[in-house]
Amino acid sequence: MSFEESWGLLGPSDRNRFQYAARRLLRETFVVREKSEDSRREYRFISANMDLFTQYFSYIGYDIIRDPDNGVIMLKNCADLGENGKIQANRKLLRKYESLVLCSLWTLYADRMRSLTLEKTIIISVADLQFELEKYGLRDYIDRNMLREALKTLGRFNLVAVDGNVGDEDCRIRLYPSLQFALNTEEFRRFIEAAGKRMREDTSIGSEKELVTEEELGTDEEDESDES
Repeated sequence: MSFEESWGLLGPSDRNRFQYAARRLLRETFVVREKSEDSRREYRFISANMDLFTQYFSYIGYDIIRDPDNGVIMLKNCADLGENGKIQANRKLLRKYESLVLCSLWTLYADRMRSLTLEKTIIISVADLQFELEKYGLRDYIDRNMLREALKTLGRFNLVAVDGNVGDEDCRIRLYPSLQFALNTEEFRRFIEAAGKRMREDTSIGSEKELVTEEELGTDEEDESDES
């Protein structure tokens, strides 16, 4: 059945829900089922209409992928386009310190998942994150404001959620299962080796940017900072 035929079978309410969900995916990249009741409804609706979403996003060069075990739905550039065929629009460039915070959170998530049994919710403290950064000799290069901004950016893409003020002792960071899809092991190793060295050598780390993932962190907003 073509997209037009499938679309014609939807009622007005479901058409509105489809449009909302599609725009949300383009803006946030990930839908995480356990984030909230609204996210659960969104996840169920997309899951029930995967063929329709697949057809729609294929027109603009995206694959939509659902991982039911982790409760994550995500957008990726179409695999059959190859690296040279990937469209560069809707790609989020992260600053170096944001990239390194992402790498540290990814490591923490992977480590904690190995020790979990039935409980999949992972909550860490800011101290846990700072300790992970310290392993790479980078804790002194990322101040509290940088940490706050990095977590805010990653939260926009449903990778983490912060409960409290980053400067407070009782602040907690919830790690969502979408984190495991933001990096792969080899990509992580290459980035840490290169970016960690450059960060320690460079005093202007706040203004420089790195594209850290081969997954696209979609955004419909312009990055307001200056290109370096």
